[in-house]
Amino acid sequence: MEDGSPSQTALMVAVLRAHHCHLAPEPKILQDTTALPLSGMADLEAVKDYKNGVIEFFSGLSSREVAESFVQQITDSVCMRSRLVEERLAKAREQGLEQLVILGAGLDSTAYRCADQLARIPVFEIDHPATQQWKKARLTECDIKLPENLQFVGFDFENQTLAEALEAGGVRSDAVTMFTWLGVQMYLTPATVQATMSVLGQFQAGSQLIMDFAMPDATHPDEDLQDPVGELNRVVSQMGEPFESTYTEQELEACLKEAGFSDVSFYTAGRILDSFIEGNRDICSVPDEACFLLAATI
Repeated sequence: MEDGSPSQTALMVAVLRAHHCHLAPEPKILQDTTALPLSGMADLEAVKDYKNGVIEFFSGLSSREVAESFVQQITDSVCMRSRLVEERLAKAREQGLEQLVILGAGLDSTAYRCADQLARIPVFEIDHPATQQWKKARLTECDIKLPENLQFVGFDFENQTLAEALEAGGVRSDAVTMFTWLGVQMYLTPATVQATMSVLGQFQAGSQLIMDFAMPDATHPDEDLQDPVGELNRVVSQMGEPFESTYTEQELEACLKEAGFSDVSFYTAGRILDSFIEGNRDICSVPDEACFLLAATI
């Protein structure tokens, strides 16, 4: 990460959400009109050019067609995980949710695209101060109002523990909390992942965590994509952000239960589509084997 700018992977994810919002056919997995201004892209032509550049990153695959398909699956995965957060957030509000904590927020747009839904709930974005600095400047530049209930909490892994950062930022451990932790686990060491889970597991009963993860030796139904996680790691490593850890479902469930979570539920793409998007498989290219999402409850 360069000082005063978001990580390259955070930028990529925001651009892919913007591409989906403005250029994907209806119906869409996710409506995220804030993704384009957050990304810093000048216009939709810049978004198209950026996505084409991402496809070029995957040019080591067997063909341009396979690279395009894989990047589309990444795009749909990014949107699907945010849609899962939206849907579980709506249900959690009905069940007494008291605060939302976005871990490793990057250019996450939940606090802005769901501002009305979150109006009475404290929201905390936890991230490196450099990313927060760039993000706040970009929001101001684009006239996107910062919600009054939003708090930015700077967190530096080298100089502070997560528990200290949350306490200093005003996050209440005695409140029913939803944590989102998207696109982060794979860039952390196993020790840091476990330490983070241990902090979250001490929160009020009924709190929940939504996260995605990278799975070792993941398979794919497309014979040209037999090592999807390895291929993605190759590309993000070129961006200077290599994976530091991977987990099987069994390993993650064991880590979460050791940390204090009692229920761990893994999502397939089909389950998400059936639950929230009327089972429309045509709008999502992600096969079930390539969907790495879970929700865990204390």
